[in-house]
Amino acid sequence: MSEQDTLRYVHNDTTRRPQPPGRDDARMGGLMVSLDGAPDPERVQAVLLGVAADRGAALRGGRLGSADGPQRFRDYFWRLHAPDGWSNGSVLDAGDLVSAATTDETHARLSEVVNVLRERFPRARLLVVGGGQDNLYGEVLGLARWLRRGSEKAIAGLLTVDARPDAFSHEGEPHEGTAIRRLLLEPAALLAGENTVLWGLQRSESSANHIRFLEARGVTARWYPDMGDGDAATTSVLSQLAGLSERCSAVVMSVDLSAFSQAQAPGVSEPVAIGVPPRTVLRGAEALAAMPHPTQMSLYGLNPRFDQDGATARLAARLAWSYVTTEA
Repeated sequence: MSEQDTLRYVHNDTTRRPQPPGRDDARMGGLMVSLDGAPDPERVQAVLLGVAADRGAALRGGRLGSADGPQRFRDYFWRLHAPDGWSNGSVLDAGDLVSAATTDETHARLSEVVNVLRERFPRARLLVVGGGQDNLYGEVLGLARWLRRGSEKAIAGLLTVDARPDAFSHEGEPHEGTAIRRLLLEPAALLAGENTVLWGLQRSESSANHIRFLEARGVTARWYPDMGDGDAATTSVLSQLAGLSERCSAVVMSVDLSAFSQAQAPGVSEPVAIGVPPRTVLRGAEALAAMPHPTQMSLYGLNPRFDQDGATARLAARLAWSYVTTEA
């Protein structure tokens, strides 16, 4: 499939420019360029791709609404201040992936789009905003496809921040709880168990059968609140990311926003009562950005229908801002 054919799967509303001309406080939205605006690969420092798909959440029995998450995320992300030295065209909004009739086809489309964006903008940091967590499968496959162009020996690394292990087996369509199992069983994902870290899991949200599957695959699980809070939790996540950086050709850090407590992130498909500390995840995003090889960050599960005062969207925007603006 040609690049042009692949990018027909994304839709971009080019009318959303929240910063009026002439302002002297540059905001992220004021520097945004879209795919039809002839983005310069040498200038683009961050690429934003939305995934407007929540069918996987519905299939699992979660609350619908995360298909609207990418647009709500933009409402807050574009307002944040731009770093010194960034200019018009530094941020590419690649638009929102148009979901298909099945989750399988949506994931296939996402894989193709991520592959093309990485090829066109290899030096930029890729930020994927969903949409249901099941879309992590397509995201990682897209990265792996791009990596294989450069080397058959490429290795992908993944750290997910999530309260749940997402290791369901399934018949028929995959749903929001299947992404990790599918990635570990898919050779094309270039993801081995020893390079997969599930950080922030909660035993009350995790099936013993799923944990046994992950253990048999050599996956690293870090449980909340066993890793502690504050400095101890930060040390834990930074240590895991450092290990992935040493072993892998590229690293993905994926955050299911339901890993935070409902008090901090009410706008998700399946909230939890307690959760990981935002400051620690923020530090993880900064460490990811500082790695010397390709990285990408994803934020899944933002559900505006239940997001009181935009609390979850604001948190997601702040995490994303740290990732795309931290200097390597």
